[in-house]
Amino acid sequence: MADNLFSELTRMIDQVGKDKGIDKKIIIEAVEMAMETAARKKFGVNKEIEAHFNEESGEVELFEFRNVVDEIDVEDTDILLVDAQKLEPDIQIGDSLGIKLDTSQLGRIAAQTAKQIIVGRVRDAERDIIYTEFQERKGEIASGIARRVERGAITNKKGRT
Repeated sequence: MADNLFSELTRMIDQVGKDKGIDKKIIIEAVEMAMETAARKKFGVNKEIEAHFNEESGEVELFEFRNVVDEIDVEDTDILLVDAQKLEPDIQIGDSLGIKLDTSQLGRIAAQTAKQIIVGRVRDAERDIIYTEFQERKGEIASGIARRVERGAITNKKGRT
């Protein structure tokens, strides 16, 4: 079951990239950013959280980073040496410890937040592609199908764009 879910995310990233003509890296960055934002909302905005897409498993992994110290100054970003050594025996004071977070704890609200961020980033990437495609054709006469008129701006369809 879990393998199907992970490979489903990879398939979705590939499919959106093909359908929209967007580089896979941009979609992966959007997914990572969305997961980071959702995790910060759930676990705390002051925490050092990073998301990484693991292409082998198709999973977005979340890591919370903490500084190894002998006395805690900042609760959200520090961890005592004794506690850190339980997780990683070779760690020293001054090192940074990455602790993998459980993504299943994020829930429905976090998933909605992530979806909004991903959709927004994909839309931005589409606009950039269209702008780049037509930038050098400025001043040319083109024909297309008018799709929408808003405040004097006409949105039209030309080919697949």
